[in-house]
Amino acid sequence: MSLLKMTKDSIDIGIVVKDLDVAEKFYGGTLGLPIVREVALSADIARQSGCAGGPFNFKAFQAGDVQLKVVQAEAGPPSGTGKIDEATGVRYFTFSVESVEEAFNSLKAVGAAMQGEIAEVVPGRFICFFADPDGNLLECVGPK
Repeated sequence: MSLLKMTKDSIDIGIVVKDLDVAEKFYGGTLGLPIVREVALSADIARQSGCAGGPFNFKAFQAGDVQLKVVQAEAGPPSGTGKIDEATGVRYFTFSVESVEEAFNSLKAVGAAMQGEIAEVVPGRFICFFADPDGNLLECVGPK
């Protein structure tokens, strides 16, 4: 039995960006994820919950069963992105897609920052990586 009595079969993911408007154009416009919620947290609530020392705003984008919470903190923290072997902590998240090749070509056509080429990780399972405007690493996985 799980310690946490979860109310849904997925978790939400939060990422911090420098410019929420730029991120909205990428996640909402380029990737086509719908915005399902917009929230402004006061400094008092942020401090009370222990998640931040100051105020921040976020927009939640629906990605399948997951909500991607894209956050802009008023404090403007430094970038903490990088490749998988550059630091511990959350390094990337994955979109399961119908065709990695189609996703790769579509992302490349709209100018997404592709990080390499399509690679087959196990027979019949392919991956490709790209980055959002803040350098956050994103992956597509699925059949070619």
